[in-house]
Amino acid sequence: VRSRYGLLEGWVSVVGNLLLAAAKAALGLSLQSAGLIADAVHSLSDMASSVVVILSFRISSKPPDPEHPFGHAKAEYVATLVVALLMIVAGFQVGEDAALGLLRGGSAGAGLPLTWGVFAALVLMIAAKEALGGFSRTLGRMIGSGALAADAWHHRTDALSTAIVIVGLGGRNLGIAWLDGAAGLLVALWIVYTGTRMALDAVSPLLGEMAPPEEIEALRQIAQAVPGVVSTHDIKVHSYGTFHFTTLHCELSDRLDVHKMHEISVLIETRILKRFPGECVVHMDPVNLYHPLLHRVSDIVKDAVVAHPLLVEFRDLNLWGENGGERGEVEVSVVPDTPEAAYAELRAHVVDPVREQFPALDFTVHLKVDFSAA
Repeated sequence: VRSRYGLLEGWVSVVGNLLLAAAKAALGLSLQSAGLIADAVHSLSDMASSVVVILSFRISSKPPDPEHPFGHAKAEYVATLVVALLMIVAGFQVGEDAALGLLRGGSAGAGLPLTWGVFAALVLMIAAKEALGGFSRTLGRMIGSGALAADAWHHRTDALSTAIVIVGLGGRNLGIAWLDGAAGLLVALWIVYTGTRMALDAVSPLLGEMAPPEEIEALRQIAQAVPGVVSTHDIKVHSYGTFHFTTLHCELSDRLDVHKMHEISVLIETRILKRFPGECVVHMDPVNLYHPLLHRVSDIVKDAVVAHPLLVEFRDLNLWGENGGERGEVEVSVVPDTPEAAYAELRAHVVDPVREQFPALDFTVHLKVDFSAA
């Protein structure tokens, strides 16, 4: 069903953009308007992006195979990147023609004047693009598709570029010869800007971007709602379209037997997969929740983490007896751009107050970067 919605939007946008590009090109040639011809190229580039939507929904709907065990959803980003680069090239070419026209000084008497009929036609084109944009935006919200949301944004930029063209043609009617060429240059710059935005938006998920904070928080709440889970950390999500590969760590009492731990992990995975379909792996961190020093050491560590701006949070605090002595360890997350040269001082900042209160406790601090840390 999701694929059919995407294909519907894609085909409606392709037909609409093709008709508008043909109309703009015909008017642009008759009026000898650099701005309107550039706008026609812009509509064609929008049509290309809609073709990408169609191809991406067809390819991404393919099931996983041995070469692509996570499916084909990232085909959408690859295709978008290719179209974005083509848009940038087209924008530079249109901009070059418009700039050369400006350098020649333009010709106020060239072509037909901007009549009320032409003006009305251009306004109808703007209305058509806004309608296409609203259609794409609505379907995008219904199925949660970033591709359709991007296509809606393309429709909006095309409508704005047509408004710029109207200003340029009106200026030419008033004898301001350079305004039409300037409008063409502005539209060309808009095409390059749109293509650059598309390229950047496509590259980020291909490289593997961080899941949105609200998604991380939703995963945290799902896991911590399961009885027996004390806390969660190291939440990682790799998104492949609608397929999510999720991993997370959950702390729970070390007094639970392994069968109960397994039961809890399966329950967490099941609940997460209902909200984020794909695959989910839960790592269990057993901790001694009943050690007599646990709460006192926890308070000391908490105060140390809160007091230092480079420390984010702590987890996996564990205390146990070993060879007649007491041992303990904790994992502390640091601000991502913290230099490793500062790690020794940060460890001492946490370890020293613990050892001051409990000299017999062999306490170890592990520092790491966790991008999902709250």
